[in-house]
Order: sequence, then C-alpha cells, then structure tokens
Amino acid sequence: MNIISKNCDNLLKIINDIIDTSKIESGKYKINKKNNDIVYIVEEAALNMSKFIEEKGVSLIIDPDMEEKIISCDEVEIERCIINLLGNAVKFTDKGGEIRVYIKELKNNIEITIEDTGIGISQEDQEFIFKRFSQVEGTEVMKTSSSGIGLTLVKYIVELHHGYIRLESEINKGSRFTIGIPDVLESI
Repeated sequence: MNIISKNCDNLLKIINDIIDTSKIESGKYKINKKNNDIVYIVEEAALNMSKFIEEKGVSLIIDPDMEEKIISCDEVEIERCIINLLGNAVKFTDKGGEIRVYIKELKNNIEITIEDTGIGISQEDQEFIFKRFSQVEGTEVMKTSSSGIGLTLVKYIVELHHGYIRLESEINKGSRFTIGIPDVLESI
C-alpha cells in the first residue's frame, strides 16, 4: 500500500505540473507575490530536502552571502523551483558527490545557484533542457526517471517573477543552475 500511495503521489505531482505548465503557456497562471525573506525560503526548502539528499550519499552545503533579504516573490513557487532543482541535482549526482546552494546579491537581482558534482549536461542537450517533455539522453541518465516537465516549470515560474535562469554545465564535471529574481519590494 505504501508503494501504491507513493506512486499515486508521484503521478499527481506530474499531472499538476502538466496542468500548471499549460496554464502558464496560456497566460492563465497567476503567482502571489509579496514581500518575503528569500534567504529563509531557499534555506528551508534545502533543509527540508537534506535528509533525502544525505540518504543518497550526497553532501549538501548551503552558503548564503547574507542572513536575510526581503524581496517580492511567491514563496510557494520559489520553494517549488528550489525543490525541483535540488531533486534534479541529487538524481544526477553519484554517491560521494556534493550539492552546493548559494544565495547572493548581484546588481538588481538576487541570485540563487544550485551547483552539483554530477554527470553534467552536454552542450547539445543544454539547448533544449528547458523545453517541455525534453530530457537529456545517455546511459547514466537512463538510470533515473523524469517527466521532462520540471525544468520547464522552473523557467516559467522564474519568468513570471520577471527573472532569469542560466545553466552552466560540462559532462562529468557537474551542473550549475542559477536563478535570478529582481531585488524589488511590493508597495505596501
């Protein structure tokens, strides 16, 4: 029953992600931005996944440049992005590897970087990694399952925040995903 329940939860998440990406593409998806502590949101999301990451034999290091930073963002959606990126990082990082989470101020943005020592992504695959239902191919990748929706959803959510996402990766040297969210406050 536990296996059935877990698989049902996974299917429900995939269905919700498909529905949400469709809503975003049609302009019907709304985010709820308000002034939130982005450092707290990112740290909590990462800490909530730390046990799962460590059970896979991977180290998690959270290294923010500041203790607190209030910006306008949707807490639930930013958390969703962090969980998705961390989930991918642990999926493609071997036992003994490392995942690092950085938060820093850069010009008019707050940048959140999730870096891993995993298998990396080829230049060819980087061109379509953010497209819906696209997946990286290769023998190492086939060991994991994925819907090919997660990174598309992350990109859409970041763009709804008027931000950006950047990928730097090299085969066998890991990947670095950086999200930039504008350093702005909601008017009260």
